[in-house]
Amino acid sequence: MTFYKYSVIRITPNPVRAESINVGFAVTSSEGAPDIRVLDSHVKIKALTNDYSMEQLRDLKDQLDKMLSLLTLEQVSSFFQGSVTLSSIGTFTADNRDEYENEIIKINRMYISPIKATKRMPVTQKRIITELKNEFGRFGILGKNINEIHDHKVVQGYPLSEADGLYAELLLKNGVYHLTETLDFRSSNLKQKLGDTAVKAITMNTARTIWTEDVKTFLVYAAEASQERTYAQQLNLINGYSDKMYNLLSNSDMSNYFEHMLNAAGKNMATH
Repeated sequence: MTFYKYSVIRITPNPVRAESINVGFAVTSSEGAPDIRVLDSHVKIKALTNDYSMEQLRDLKDQLDKMLSLLTLEQVSSFFQGSVTLSSIGTFTADNRDEYENEIIKINRMYISPIKATKRMPVTQKRIITELKNEFGRFGILGKNINEIHDHKVVQGYPLSEADGLYAELLLKNGVYHLTETLDFRSSNLKQKLGDTAVKAITMNTARTIWTEDVKTFLVYAAEASQERTYAQQLNLINGYSDKMYNLLSNSDMSNYFEHMLNAAGKNMATH
């Protein structure tokens, strides 16, 4: 078993800002030459500064390699102050090359590899539909196809005017039709939302034309208070075609919406 020491290499390009970057690490042992590993890409450094190049990093690696061939890691650490520093010394052991490389991978992941940003879910219309369908499924009133509308189930994509490409997003029938359209205002694309709103208004108007008094139209939308102000014109437009509007971000709104839909499906919300 071989005993190894390692130290993380840090640079502080701007002493005023005092922001440091871990750019590599040095590993030494009583056996063999020092092992200096540094970043192979400028991406992490460039995120913080344009004043430190890959050429400078390679020069630093060469310098450390020469110094560690003559001095201990502790001694070399004491030489570096200011813009380049070596961290306090860590240790690990390994019996063979594979174990050694596994330890190197762990050090690299812990200190050197850039942390990937968490991927944010894009704001899309589909997200509201998914949330509503999940709830309808939980309540047991979600149909698998449009034919199940005759079984008092909520169905998706019911054709209103195929020639015009108009389909109800969500539709339930029990005595009268209960049509739900959705709009997601959690984005800054004002022009797109104006177009989306117009399509929803046309869809609701078409349903009213087909079924006259036998349809209730609802809008489920998502918007924070500031977004409601921004999209007030769009909300006022759709309000002229919908019997009721519900904000997905309001618990009371959604409780009322699901209570209505469950009652329309012949279910009792209190039992769910």
